[in-house]
Amino acid sequence: MSTGRVARPLLEKACLILGSRRFHSTPLFRSGPAPRRSPRAKAASPIPGAVRVKRTYDFEDSLPSIALLNSARKSGALVIEPHEALQFLREYLALDGKSNAGWEQRLCNEHGVTPSTMALLAAILKRCPSKAQKAFAKSVMLAASKLGEKAATFDIISEALRIGSLYDYRAPLERLGTLAKKYNDPQAMTLLGKVLMADRREKEALDWFRRSTRPPTGGLDFDGAGEALVNEGRLLSKLNDKNGAKAAFEKAALELDDPSAYFYLAQLQEPGSSTQQVYLLKAASAGVAEAYHNLGALELEKITPQEKKPTSLDDFGIAREWFEVAAADGFGLSMLNMATLCKSVGQMDDALRWLEKAEGAEGVRNEATVLKKQWEASLA
Repeated sequence: MSTGRVARPLLEKACLILGSRRFHSTPLFRSGPAPRRSPRAKAASPIPGAVRVKRTYDFEDSLPSIALLNSARKSGALVIEPHEALQFLREYLALDGKSNAGWEQRLCNEHGVTPSTMALLAAILKRCPSKAQKAFAKSVMLAASKLGEKAATFDIISEALRIGSLYDYRAPLERLGTLAKKYNDPQAMTLLGKVLMADRREKEALDWFRRSTRPPTGGLDFDGAGEALVNEGRLLSKLNDKNGAKAAFEKAALELDDPSAYFYLAQLQEPGSSTQQVYLLKAASAGVAEAYHNLGALELEKITPQEKKPTSLDDFGIAREWFEVAAADGFGLSMLNMATLCKSVGQMDDALRWLEKAEGAEGVRNEATVLKKQWEASLA
């Protein structure tokens, strides 16, 4: 999620409190079954058209643990027995890349496995630790998408958006487009909007976000409606339509209780106002790290320059606590702020440790490295 900002005067006040040391705020918008057969019968009679190849290595390392499958079965999510799931996955591995067209569907028919069950098995594999299991998860998820499981298509595109490999998946993208354009699926419309947003086709993205939440093609009764409205608000803000952005954020926050919407809505309130703090607290209670960070910034602002110079981290009160929570949640700017607070009270070892952590955080890595070199040089 994109981050928000605090009032600009806070930076000036922080400089007075902390001397020449930096304080980091956040910008508002940075530029988404057939009848089953027994395993023995299946092994004895290969599916039609399949090319069976003798294994030259052990496939077991690519399979999920029986414990995970048992857990999924007990919860009711997995509709086939764990041993049947393993047999299906073993045969999938034996055929993958070595059989003719349509083998995935024939294998599913042989085992009574639906595309939705394939997607679930892929999701279980994604939770496994090894590279072999994760690679297998990707293959199974792609097959589930190919067989028409829209949840698999959504998973593939969402993951590709996250890691920046979107256009490695042309076929799933085409399926996503069909779901959005032909079938008016609101989740597909929202995800298509995120794809277009990532491609900087912002007006097209805005159109799809609106279609997903407005009649006649959409509404607010689907999982993801809040996200669509938030992205609409972000785009409208970028296009300088502040009133439209506020309306989108308010609908997402006040009608759908979306945590991100509360966060963005907070940025449109009077800086330091009780309303802004309430909205940030609502976002923070749902785990929005940027909200923790901004609450820390608001608390730091209450420390006036007239007060005595801080001599311990306790002197920063609840501001330090909010920054620590955000930093522990992986928020890089809060790591930098914790480093700055530690340095301001002479705790250089702790300050440098926070900078080392920040070097592993997205978006602040370079700044953390530069500061670390400067601070280490000052100690030499």
